[in-house]
Amino acid sequence: MKDNRPGFARINVILGAAIILAGAFSAFGQREFAISLIQGDKNMSGYEGQQVKASGIVTARTRTGFFLQTPDDKADSNPNTSEGIFVYTKTEPDADAAIGNMIVVSGRVEEFRPRAEPASLPITELSMMKGRDLIQVLSKGNALPKPVVLTINDFRINSIDQLEKYEGMRVVVPEMTVVAPTGGRVDNKTNSVESNGTFYGVVKGLAKPFREPGYELYDFLFLTDKEKADFKKDFPAMKFNDSNPERIRVETTAQLGSQAIEVPALTELKNVVGVMHYGYRTYSILTDVNERPGVSSYIKQVNLPPVGARQFSVAGMNVENFFDDIDDPAIKEDIVTTESFNKRMKKISLGVRNIMQSPDVIGVIEVENLGALKRLAEKINADSEAAGKPNPKYEAYLIDGNDGRGIDSGFLVKSSRITVIETKQLGKEDKFDNKSVDEEAFLNDRPPLMLRASMMDEKTKQPFEFTVLVNHLKSFLGYNDPKRMDGVRTKKRLQAEFLAKFVQQRQTANPQERIILVGDFNAYQFNDGIVDVIGTIKGKPAVKGEVMNPSEDLVNPDMTDLVDLINNEQRYSYRYDGNGQVLDHILISNSLQNYIIGFGYARMNADFPESYRVDDNRAERFSDHDAAVAYFSIDAAVAKP
Repeated sequence: MKDNRPGFARINVILGAAIILAGAFSAFGQREFAISLIQGDKNMSGYEGQQVKASGIVTARTRTGFFLQTPDDKADSNPNTSEGIFVYTKTEPDADAAIGNMIVVSGRVEEFRPRAEPASLPITELSMMKGRDLIQVLSKGNALPKPVVLTINDFRINSIDQLEKYEGMRVVVPEMTVVAPTGGRVDNKTNSVESNGTFYGVVKGLAKPFREPGYELYDFLFLTDKEKADFKKDFPAMKFNDSNPERIRVETTAQLGSQAIEVPALTELKNVVGVMHYGYRTYSILTDVNERPGVSSYIKQVNLPPVGARQFSVAGMNVENFFDDIDDPAIKEDIVTTESFNKRMKKISLGVRNIMQSPDVIGVIEVENLGALKRLAEKINADSEAAGKPNPKYEAYLIDGNDGRGIDSGFLVKSSRITVIETKQLGKEDKFDNKSVDEEAFLNDRPPLMLRASMMDEKTKQPFEFTVLVNHLKSFLGYNDPKRMDGVRTKKRLQAEFLAKFVQQRQTANPQERIILVGDFNAYQFNDGIVDVIGTIKGKPAVKGEVMNPSEDLVNPDMTDLVDLINNEQRYSYRYDGNGQVLDHILISNSLQNYIIGFGYARMNADFPESYRVDDNRAERFSDHDAAVAYFSIDAAVAKP
């Protein structure tokens, strides 16, 4: 409650009295509770909305508040109640809330959820208000409570709230495996990066998290009882992805005075220490300022193998916002500086030549225009010769599409080995009824581009022909937005059906045509419960009851998604919120089954920190996607008897 007594003012007094126990009344007439009592053993506090006081040691300071924890010798005996709590001050906390200070603080108990994420676990907070709430300093320079050691046993429950009992407390992970690199904010115009100091990890020994088939369990759990019942009735065969609650978000710049820690994925860390918080549907450790973790090992770069004389390779490569330094008045693009554009070309050239081993055909995604792609081709060709290697003689092919930002799809073709027969854009004028905006809209913002090409067989003197289609389908933006999701989901389903029909038409006209689909499909290799994009394109769509927006089987014989053929640990081309996931695919027609000899991802982007973008002496992180590369032989495999 608010004290309106005349002369009521902020008190800064160092008291020698003992900590006031739960249930007692403070010198200021407000009831004080133990932190564990405020937190309780559930997600929501039983004292929500009440004005209380609590005492403890300040363990961390942030830009909007501080963390308070009960001293070890005053903790209760219930392992399911947290001894720590976040005190929200809105602005940087006062000096009285210094780390190591034992204080008494007043505030209102609140359960915080971000406005943008109402279906989220709440954070129990004490919210302070100026003019109403006080901090009393009891003593200074106290040792911080000993951090709780997180082990594999803490994750055996496998529930989204399994770490609730540690909310607001100091914790330590003795050994952590990084599963997503440090992120940051990228300025496309200058190719500069502001690190956010945040990465994801798991306790060493736990499996690395991957996006799994099915609907997000997290979203299902926050439905009402009636909505859950209706959901199960409508989709009785629906699978659920458990949202990987073993992930830990690590924020290295959240505490005041801290500095960002830049780590690639697969780095092994020792002694990650900080306070446990929650955000972005993930329990988070805000690392201590003076307790930087040690490093056991770093990721080692592995280049893909070169092709043999009677082989060729086809790749799909998302170069992420590849805008040039020339203003195009027809679009609203980022006009980059010449220096940053040259640096980006240098990085991409390094990746193509050294890590990807200069594939024969590269489907390139997110390029501004043909001019920019031609300049990239010239750069790779010149760099190859400067490095003492043969000139691949890459030639660029691109046709503008409908994307409002001006990003398009094109090809880089190694003309020293490959002959182009035909290029053709598909579906540029196709539209669909977008019910989310009450008007027709383009089905393909980045229309697929088809390339018919051949490689000469020197033995037979006959060309080995194949067809490649580069794709960039609708992103997940708006996928779960109530105002937009109907249109977004419909668009993704129709785009998948568009490609499936294209494949079937080509197979019907010529069953021997060797068809390869590459690109950023913005879809997983399995049904996500909402739209089964890849299943539809392959000819194995999820049936009604397994997916919200089902499609018919439009392809026969079925296509093969090459990611299904590789080791499970390598099934990712992108990392999102700590989850490995496949967005970049290569699918082949049945007519190519006897010619495929290899597939993999060029590990040069998804595993590396955003901060690497500024270093043009290394290839890593010119994009946020790893490139998919498939290897083919022009000699058909001999069937085993």
